Amino acid sequence: MATVSNSSTLKPLSDLKLSVYQADHQVKYLHLHAQLDTLMIEIETRRKQGSVPQPPQP
Repeated sequence: MATVSNSSTLKPLSDLKLSVYQADHQVKYLHLHAQLDTLMIEIETRRKQGSVPQPPQP
């Protein structure tokens, strides 16, 4: 009969802290990305309305 050891699936506490820290940064990144998308849509809408000038073409 084979036994399964859980020790191979357990992570050290330092790895768990790192994972939580990274998840927090991921949430902040996604929030900022959503804000950026919203602002870009607002700029594009205002450009179509003529209230924001077009950027100069290089």
